[in-house]
Amino acid sequence: MGNAELLALNAVLQNNDLNLLYAQAGVDDMFVSHGDVVSYIKDYVAKYHGLPKVSVVQEKFRDFEEVAVEGHTEHYFDTVRNEYIAARIDQIMSTADVALKEHASPVVLAKMQESLSGLNRFSGGAADINIMDTDAAEKHYAEVRERAAAMGGLPGIPTGVAFIDSAYPSGFAPGDLIVMLGWTGRGKSLLSTLFACNAHDCGFVPMMVSLEMNDTKVRDRAYTIKGSGLFSNSSLSLGNIDIDNFNKFRKSQEGKSEFIVVTNEGQAELTPNIVEAKIDQHHPKLVVIDYAQLASDNANSENMTHRMMNMSKEYKRLAVRKQVAIILISSATAESASSSDEPPTIEQVAWSRQLAYDADLAFAVHRLNDSNLIMVVCRKNRNGPLFAGMLDWEIDRGIIKEVFN
Repeated sequence: MGNAELLALNAVLQNNDLNLLYAQAGVDDMFVSHGDVVSYIKDYVAKYHGLPKVSVVQEKFRDFEEVAVEGHTEHYFDTVRNEYIAARIDQIMSTADVALKEHASPVVLAKMQESLSGLNRFSGGAADINIMDTDAAEKHYAEVRERAAAMGGLPGIPTGVAFIDSAYPSGFAPGDLIVMLGWTGRGKSLLSTLFACNAHDCGFVPMMVSLEMNDTKVRDRAYTIKGSGLFSNSSLSLGNIDIDNFNKFRKSQEGKSEFIVVTNEGQAELTPNIVEAKIDQHHPKLVVIDYAQLASDNANSENMTHRMMNMSKEYKRLAVRKQVAIILISSATAESASSSDEPPTIEQVAWSRQLAYDADLAFAVHRLNDSNLIMVVCRKNRNGPLFAGMLDWEIDRGIIKEVFN
């Protein structure tokens, strides 16, 4: 077990997979021989908001070896989990064998069942828990606090928009599926880019999967938003930059994380499986899929209703499995010619309402005609109240102000 734990911790440090130390159930129990190393890494992250290098861990633990890891971090965690479960089952059976010599079989059986049921939380399938186990609850809340400390104060990523963050206080958290819906050309992609830029400014790696715009257009828009007046989007699209402003911008981004844009350039269907591979490659904390109706499910279903239904479930499971927040942008279906004059309702999501069912947060984005005003109207919120607000957005220069009534 010790070697499996060593490989798993090297994978965490070398692949920058901090989230697995918090997302995996029972991590503190699973790591038997290296539990002190796990505690040290969590304490380091809470204090310095970043993973230590292997060499830093070796300064504290001289016998901690650096070993090469080629596989995904989840693979090494699966090995640790399987070895831990096997060892616990062997221990439970041995204890029961001894107990049978002193106690009646029903008593031993009841104790075995109790011990074995405690292993459910380590399994990957459906699991039963007793929510009135307050010791387990206390441990969970401590883990949430640790994750919040590691991520800068929140369990998830803030949007940077006050009226949204006040109503969704957890931030875009690992495992969240956020559905953003709106009519064509009303600001969905624009707002998702703002969220990605804010995540990047907060120290997280965002990944935008753009099926609507190529990578250079996404970059122009991101630079415009992050520059907040330094550039105009129209000038960037022509390659016209003020070199002094560009150098000022370059300096402001030094030392920050990657900002990944994925496009398929029209060459192949983009599926959740492909997105998962990109997540494994780049380790983002926030993923934007722009947009659902241009993507495909893993089965490449021809029927659009089936495709959207499958895709919704697959992205929700992907968010939970990889412990990332996923924003899935969706178009809406107008019921009449005048429907598109107002923000769409959740019932108007195109092709399948499964998106509405699976979403932890769903909101409509609607740019008003002939104005800089963009409305954001919450349609579903599992973690707080519904909200509505407006942004005054000078799009070409990236200057954004919240409008307060």
